[in-house]
Amino acid sequence: MRRMLTALSTLALGAALLTPVANAQELLDGGRLGGASSQLIPAGSSLPGGELPETDQAVDLERYAGQWYQVAALPQPYTLQCAHNTTAEYGVIDEEAISVRNSCGTLFGPPSVIEGTASVRSDASLRVNFPGVPFQDEDGPVNYRVTHLEEDYSLAVVGDPNRLSGFVLSRTPGLSPEQWSHVRGVVESRGWNSCLFLTVPMDGGRGDVAPLCTQ
Repeated sequence: MRRMLTALSTLALGAALLTPVANAQELLDGGRLGGASSQLIPAGSSLPGGELPETDQAVDLERYAGQWYQVAALPQPYTLQCAHNTTAEYGVIDEEAISVRNSCGTLFGPPSVIEGTASVRSDASLRVNFPGVPFQDEDGPVNYRVTHLEEDYSLAVVGDPNRLSGFVLSRTPGLSPEQWSHVRGVVESRGWNSCLFLTVPMDGGRGDVAPLCTQ
């Protein structure tokens, strides 16, 4: 089980503004809507091509742990406050769970940060949950799936099984033109529209927001 992994971001936290435990200001001003996770899946239909597949290798949690830079993503309502420097940090709790810490820079105020845990469901799929965020079910379906992982664990593409969220994670904030082209090919091969993915401004990386299909 130690090899297994898969939010979201990072994976998703949408529609979380109506709740008796936290008002809208608390959700935005305490980092409860931190980026790079897949917590709540927005309403809508999945893209053609069936369920998002897992990567063809079992994920080693120890190697997957650490900091990742979210260099591109399918925009989500819960990341509207995220303007730059979006990261996800994972830590191994045991063979069946990891810790999750998502953060991003905002235009006003301190960085947005949220912490939670994820339970291993298979070789490359997780269920991510964040305390205090409404509409969650710890026993709910997988909402974070690693669909591509480089052999050296330098780059990963993740999303929910219905492709309603998607994130490109890198160990470094900057990618070469060749790497961007590779990422675009992976995203498209997994059934996403690469034009819907946007690059994320990052210190040490890109400074702009641009559709992935232009890379």
